[in-house]
Amino acid sequence: MVYGQTEVTHDLRDARKDAGPSTIYEAGHVTVHDFDTASPRVRYVKDGQAHEIDCDFIAGCNRFHGVCRARVPRGAIREFEKIYPSGWLGHFVGHAAGAP
Repeated sequence: MVYGQTEVTHDLRDARKDAGPSTIYEAGHVTVHDFDTASPRVRYVKDGQAHEIDCDFIAGCNRFHGVCRARVPRGAIREFEKIYPSGWLGHFVGHAAGAP
């Protein structure tokens, strides 16, 4: 079975919405503070207003391009990757799921 990343994302988004917590989209100037402490925080700007979220933990699940990567000590990063021999897999899954 192939479960495409976009479908996983849709299912996770729907499950979160059903559970009640809000999700912030299109925030700007996102910064992570005290990432490796007992009191991490995330700051961002949304609709011109500054916000701060106090967190129990922060999961930086945005690979190389996200704001968390630079905040994690280099020695604390462990990468796991699965390379598929066919570059067409993601493209095929997108078409199979009804994407253009």
